[in-house]
Amino acid sequence: MEIQMWKEILTPYDLAVEELQVKFNHIIKEYRQAGVYSPIEQVLGRVKSISSIIEKAQRRGIDIDKIQENLFDIAGIRLICQFTEDIYTVVRLIKKRKDMTVISEKDYIKNIKDSGYRSYHLIVHYEVETVKGTTIIPVEIQIRTLGMNFWAIIEHSLQYKYDGEIPAHVKERLNAASDALITLDNEMSSIHDEIINSQTYFMVKANIVSDILSTIQNLYKVANKQVVIKIQDEFYEIFEKGDVNELSRFSRQLDIIAEDYRAQSVQ
Repeated sequence: MEIQMWKEILTPYDLAVEELQVKFNHIIKEYRQAGVYSPIEQVLGRVKSISSIIEKAQRRGIDIDKIQENLFDIAGIRLICQFTEDIYTVVRLIKKRKDMTVISEKDYIKNIKDSGYRSYHLIVHYEVETVKGTTIIPVEIQIRTLGMNFWAIIEHSLQYKYDGEIPAHVKERLNAASDALITLDNEMSSIHDEIINSQTYFMVKANIVSDILSTIQNLYKVANKQVVIKIQDEFYEIFEKGDVNELSRFSRQLDIIAEDYRAQSVQ
């Protein structure tokens, strides 16, 4: 198959990955702007290289002309979570969406692979619009914790190093590492609420501070400079105390002041 033909085949896969990355990143943004904990921590995406596609097709005995019908992980999205329970929250979130349809799923968290691999896999159908029309693309979505992802990356590298035949003593150490990461994930889950409350506190504070600074910046355009400097100094004093309730109160008062100046400028 010519290189140009490959490029044409992979274009809609590229588009699917780009669009899904934007959508999942926007979910994170929406949660954080609302001052709410996001079950998704990080979004990664990739389209398999031509050499990887050919290699996998040969390994599975798939004819080159039948690749699109038989390989469902050419386009891949990886969603990284902080906690194991977040993974199942994300799975439910994806199943509720109308812009993608789940066609298969595999839970390698409750059913750990012999190698020690853990992850949740979904294959979804996602519709893209290209210059040649509408195309439905299969996309593999892997959902993992940070620990699961770290282990999988190491295991994947070793598979390449040993050409798929990892020595027994290395396998034993990989399994031991997987067990250790299970313990870590369980330990993190046991303090789940404390961690989320702490992260939510900082998100709320960051959002309030961002709103205050934006309002002060806009006041420079309509208010007396000395007045704004006084407001700014007051903000710094409250910020140093670190009291979110005080910051929230100051933000509300500042909104009233800004609204008065906007009303005056209209008159």
